[in-house]
Amino acid sequence: MIREMQASDTEPLVKMIGNGIAWRAEEIAAMLKNAKGYVYEKAGQLQACAIYDLTSFGEEGTAEIHLYTHPDSRKQGIGSQLFDKLWGDLLDKKPAAAATTYRIDEQSSCDFFTKRGFASIWGHHYMKHNGSIGPEPQLVVRKFTEQDLELYIQSQSDAYYEVRKGIDLKPYRLTEYQEATMASWKQWILNDMREDIYMFYHQDEFVGSLILTPHGEVYDVFVDPRHQGKGFGKQLIHFFVNRTLEKGLQPHLITGTHNQPAISLYEGTGFHIYQTTETGKRVLA
Repeated sequence: MIREMQASDTEPLVKMIGNGIAWRAEEIAAMLKNAKGYVYEKAGQLQACAIYDLTSFGEEGTAEIHLYTHPDSRKQGIGSQLFDKLWGDLLDKKPAAAATTYRIDEQSSCDFFTKRGFASIWGHHYMKHNGSIGPEPQLVVRKFTEQDLELYIQSQSDAYYEVRKGIDLKPYRLTEYQEATMASWKQWILNDMREDIYMFYHQDEFVGSLILTPHGEVYDVFVDPRHQGKGFGKQLIHFFVNRTLEKGLQPHLITGTHNQPAISLYEGTGFHIYQTTETGKRVLA
């Protein structure tokens, strides 16, 4: 039976989706919180879902959709039925584009979305660290403060410009997001991430930053373009790895498959790839 997704479906969906892709339970729950869509239920058990969110993708005007079918219920046309129902709802919202993510080792998923007009735009490697504590960085490290906000945003925008331009992720500069998006990002930094952001300095000059999460993941790692190519990125990663191992956690991260310098940096500091996903996009406007 296909029906609309309900709030009570969150827990079983988190478990089902988490068994198929390397996303944390908290991330899946957060994704479901603002999503709308449909589920397939058989004998009281959820077997598939198709959901969409108009606000979660990193490109304004692009809706993010997710389709997942339990292995026991695949090749029965259930995914196609769910997608058709979701797609009808989504077109009524008139987004400029739609994007979705799937594992590249599941060829059926790639084929499914290719047949429906989605073209690959980028991929992500999920990486884990299997080494030991390494050298401490020779940089001055301190926690982020509210006074750092504008410097942090501008430097991160500059650092990510070439990567975003290379995969045509607009706006290329983070500082060019619309006012509402910028306000939301600033609120997230100040209210949610403030205690987890670290600022790195060399000879009193800001060189880079990272977010060190309580669950052993690092993200928003960047070195200011003025200081790239000086080995500072490796020092940032050593800091992350050491602090995470000290907590008894396994360091892990996500990086773009197109970002070869970052991949080389991570592999050179003890990380290996254990899962890869691909994101496809279909332009609608």
